[in-house]
Amino acid sequence: MAQVIQIGARNATFQQIETLKRNREKRHKQGLFFIESVHAIEQAVYHRWQFEAICYARGVRLSGWARDMLSKADAAHHYEMSQELMAELSDRDEPCELIALIRMRSNEETLEAMRNAPADRPRLFIAFDRPQNPGNLGSIIRSADAMGASGVIITGHGADLHDPLCVRSSIGAFFALPTAALGGPEDVVKWMDGFDKRPVLIGTSAHATTPVHKVDFQRDVVLAVGNETFGLSKAWKAACDEMALIPIHGAASSLNVACATSIFIYEALRQRLICAEQE
Repeated sequence: MAQVIQIGARNATFQQIETLKRNREKRHKQGLFFIESVHAIEQAVYHRWQFEAICYARGVRLSGWARDMLSKADAAHHYEMSQELMAELSDRDEPCELIALIRMRSNEETLEAMRNAPADRPRLFIAFDRPQNPGNLGSIIRSADAMGASGVIITGHGADLHDPLCVRSSIGAFFALPTAALGGPEDVVKWMDGFDKRPVLIGTSAHATTPVHKVDFQRDVVLAVGNETFGLSKAWKAACDEMALIPIHGAASSLNVACATSIFIYEALRQRLICAEQE
């Protein structure tokens, strides 16, 4: 049964919660991250993530949904605080009834889960190099989950997977799809070498010659996408088995990285749906 703790002011506990929202180093040191939204909390419960604590307003009658989540989440602590303090923690105009602190899953466990993803159909993994914007990262996780990818890996120093904006932008998909972080292309290649049959590493670049619809996605693929400003690094390009591009016909010279990645993911799904219909 959860321990109920009253927070009456901006005390040390409140400041710790607030710090987890904005400080990457403290999040990873404590192994906890901050979530606030109906979708995120529901998906975290459904996919059996470990809840460390749940915050809610004191003296306010909680909805049936909130009471149900409190029961199912099985958090170690419940923090009751004033509506004013809840509003201070929230980034929303109308704060969610619940704010939660979730225990991070280990990188090694998640990478192993990706490698052991069901192989009854070709698998697609996304490797995002040095993401700059956590909103873009969350959007890519959302698209990857919606279109059947098996996981997302980020590499290099960039946006934090556990940034509240990333989690919020994924609309709950963060908790459904395995995500992990590795140092660089050499670490991804080493991870790929652990498969029974090594996936093909396909990079994306506006300077490639193979259009996306000519890429064979009827095999296990790791799709490498570069960051918003510089694209894939030289090291990533050297590690790739193939390179591909999205043909651009309008005035724009490029697409937003989340949009471009979604096009690649959809092309993989399209090919696999056609193959399934022909079986």
